[in-house]
Amino acid sequence: MGFSFESVNATDYDELRPTYAPAAVGWVAERGRLRPGSLVVDLAAGTGQLSRRFASLGVRVVAVEPAANMRAIIGSNQPDVTIVAGTAEGIPLRDGVADAVVVGNAFHHFDTDASFTEIRRVLRVDGSLGLFWAWPMEEQHLTYPRLREIDEIVERTRGASTIATAYRSWAEVPATVDGFSAFERREFPTVHGLPSARLADLYATSSDIASLPPASRLTLLARIREISLGLPEGLELPARSVVDLCFRT
Repeated sequence: MGFSFESVNATDYDELRPTYAPAAVGWVAERGRLRPGSLVVDLAAGTGQLSRRFASLGVRVVAVEPAANMRAIIGSNQPDVTIVAGTAEGIPLRDGVADAVVVGNAFHHFDTDASFTEIRRVLRVDGSLGLFWAWPMEEQHLTYPRLREIDEIVERTRGASTIATAYRSWAEVPATVDGFSAFERREFPTVHGLPSARLADLYATSSDIASLPPASRLTLLARIREISLGLPEGLELPARSVVDLCFRT
């Protein structure tokens, strides 16, 4: 996509982005038969949202992330995670070394064919691939009606951006990929809590917003801040962790 998360505030990203439901991580660990000592590769790890969830299970985690600012956050917060610079199209690991590869809300940034080829290379036979997505629930608009106004403004501003279009393409269960079993999708409810005063900061960490022309981005974020003044101080947003799981054949 030509976008780099080096342009995003990594501290805001770590503090404000939605996390993943522990039950979603547990399901992937159970289905993948992960045990203490199993090797999990968190691909496009960001600031390590998934890394910390899997590390808490006692598995070994390698976080692969191209952006230095994101890697620095993982390094400061998660000393038990191995961090390497790399991309989905060029994973700096040996063939067949991983018991599982997980991707959190990032596969839409990858070259699909090249990434699946690399993931298959580093996975052992029967190793699992879990694509995690952090998506809102429609109930957000029922609980906080002003959020619909923000969503409509965001949608008009970003329009048919390449990043937004790629993201939407993963709304359905992915088609079966050569070298992998069919994907199975599961959804797990969760809650995304944050102060309403930080809502614009959250949107600023999203790649489709961060990649807007500066004037459009600043105008949009200012409008989000204005609307946020009419929201309660603390937001508890109904959300879901969606997981697409398959296995290397």
